[in-house]
Amino acid sequence: MFVRLLGTLPLVFALAGCSESPVFEYDSRPIELQRAPTASGGPDLGATLAKVASGSDTPLLVIDTGSLLSSLRRGVCPSPTPEPVAYTGDIQLLAASDTGAPLRASFRGVTLLDLCAGAVGDASTQVAGVLGGDILRNFSVAFALPRVPTPTQPTTMTIYSNLPASDSDLAADGYTVMRVSLRGSTAAATASGNGLPGPPSSRMMMRVCANPPVFSPDGTAQTCKTGEVELQASGTNLLLTLSTGHGPLVLSASAWQRLGGQVPAPLGAGEPLLYSPLTTDPIPAHWVTVSRLALVDGDSGDAWPGACAELARGRRIEWTLANQNNGGCFQPCDVSGGVALPAAAYLEIGSDLPAAVVSDASDLISNLNEDFPSGAQVDGVIGAATLAGTSFEIDYISQPQGRWVAACLPGVDRQTCWAAPRCYGLSGSGQTHMCFGLPRLGLAPNCPQ
Repeated sequence: MFVRLLGTLPLVFALAGCSESPVFEYDSRPIELQRAPTASGGPDLGATLAKVASGSDTPLLVIDTGSLLSSLRRGVCPSPTPEPVAYTGDIQLLAASDTGAPLRASFRGVTLLDLCAGAVGDASTQVAGVLGGDILRNFSVAFALPRVPTPTQPTTMTIYSNLPASDSDLAADGYTVMRVSLRGSTAAATASGNGLPGPPSSRMMMRVCANPPVFSPDGTAQTCKTGEVELQASGTNLLLTLSTGHGPLVLSASAWQRLGGQVPAPLGAGEPLLYSPLTTDPIPAHWVTVSRLALVDGDSGDAWPGACAELARGRRIEWTLANQNNGGCFQPCDVSGGVALPAAAYLEIGSDLPAAVVSDASDLISNLNEDFPSGAQVDGVIGAATLAGTSFEIDYISQPQGRWVAACLPGVDRQTCWAAPRCYGLSGSGQTHMCFGLPRLGLAPNCPQ
């Protein structure tokens, strides 16, 4: 995804130590992935799947950034033992290519759960296990998710040892950079009291504005007086986790109701079930569409007003910059100390995104919230199908805050995908900057109070 001086090394030892330490070997080349079906009936652009060596077989493994732990079944399914057992084993990751299955990554001596992972996408797509955050968090992991995968532009995952570029350099190159909190680290235990490894902090929490209105810098300016930044925001604020082991967007029933939707009773009766790597059984779901989503960075240099307010501010600032030669000026609500505030980075995707609405009491929503019961509640999941048409890299190495760096793939129009890097404000008339894909511009005036 990014230029790296060491990106073509034939073999990288990311972690190697004494005999008890895991050993990770990989070649930092794109690993072609398969996609699970989507229960909503669309094309197979669901969960990301990779082949894994298991004896003489090459079953599928789901790559899930939302799963805290990794698993690989050693025996047959269904399992005769109801409790998952932790063991030290290996994952040999293969390229999902029609011309063969070369070994692309080897994770040896890692802690795995011996359990049946079940189905992903629909009942016909059975997987042997999950490659989750406890292993992925050792790397910076890049995904390319084309809307129409082809032999020349397949779905891929690439494993890197780090992402050395700074936020400002990435923004200057046109990438959306978001600092995201990582959740996890709560000790797990089975019903019988057998301790399992404590999940690491690897779930990425994304601040999202759902169903914002369509925007164009050629449209009408939005005005906003001092103190009205939240009042002028449109859309619904959500907190979602990124999970490539799911296909669609998944929302709790309460989140869908905040969006103005209705939930039938009984929920999901007669509709396709949602298959999730985070639950044992498929989940009843009500299938809907969400017009668009904007994933928004939470650092604008001002008190956090919420994703929708930050999105509205970024759009107003873009409109001002695009129209400053025709009288465009910064609105009073976007100015502090006489200087325009920075516009937060965001990635906007649309339109009519398939979404599964599930009960707030479902195992999936409960699982997402049990590690931080007193924190902000997670409203659902951003799946791999939701991000079709994008490429992104999860920089786990920048802990305790991870980085999510994203771009739109070539050939995708603005209303389908729009990546807006952080736009830094200017404090003097002699300064210039480049924002929102516009030419280099100087300081725009502030509107009268």
